Amino acid sequence: MRFKHFWELAEVYTAPLNIFLIILGAAYAHFQFDVGLNLPFLVYTLTILLFHVAVNIFNNYMDYQNASEDHQYKQQTNIIGREGLSLTLVRRYFIVFMGLSSLLGLLLIQMTSLWLVFPGVIGFYVGLFYSAGPRPLNSLPIAETVTALASGYFVPLVALYVLTFATTGAFTARISLQFLVICLPLVLMMFNNLLANNTCDLAEDIVNKRKTLVYYIGKKRAVRLLKVSLVFSFLLLPQLVIVGWAPWTVLLLELLFPIAMRTLRPYFLLQDKKETFPLVLKTMSLVMIGYPCLFLLGLLFS
Repeated sequence: MRFKHFWELAEVYTAPLNIFLIILGAAYAHFQFDVGLNLPFLVYTLTILLFHVAVNIFNNYMDYQNASEDHQYKQQTNIIGREGLSLTLVRRYFIVFMGLSSLLGLLLIQMTSLWLVFPGVIGFYVGLFYSAGPRPLNSLPIAETVTALASGYFVPLVALYVLTFATTGAFTARISLQFLVICLPLVLMMFNNLLANNTCDLAEDIVNKRKTLVYYIGKKRAVRLLKVSLVFSFLLLPQLVIVGWAPWTVLLLELLFPIAMRTLRPYFLLQDKKETFPLVLKTMSLVMIGYPCLFLLGLLFS
């Protein structure tokens, strides 16, 4: 397999977004508890990156296997069929990356506590059954919500935990719920990405018998929901600063709002996978990168 094929199969270009999810957990840990980086945090970061690659390989593999023969997705869209990749080789790549991430996950549990089994099981379930099983998540109306919570909340939450597990009284149920509110901008941006993707793929999903949220609410309501989600995210930021849960620097993200609405205008008019969906990815990625970075920047002034 050539590197460019692996790059697309594993969607390696999306892996860096996980770093910014983890950065938010680290920044919040320092903001609230004044803790620094440690070895478990580094192990966790590597675990997430390897798991992300494994899941992307698996999802492309299962999408290829489950695709209807009545549609051109299998031969023209999916990287496996389009480039004629060996299914055996694809499975081997998945096993290697999943095996490495699993071993590091077990090491992380040994270094911290058994509590990590809970988010670990959720992560593995969402990652593997997103596209596998008799009723994969990506064919259900809860796919956007469950996946966005698993990535946008649980990934930074575990980062927060591995940095504070040795700090007495730092990690509590109250802190976990408070951190959920902190993570909402990330959760909603990931939700929007998945919602927009399924909006553009509606015709293809119907052929492949995927009844996503868009299938039930329609394209117009899906676009409206994306707008509401985006606006709510920007309205939330000042509230986080007022109650002292985030540094004032996150308010600089508000400067992106008019740019985001202007950039997304073509998507609001036409939901097309090639022409306008990249605009959604670009906009949501800017928020997902900018928010943790501005949170981290606020530590310099705290």
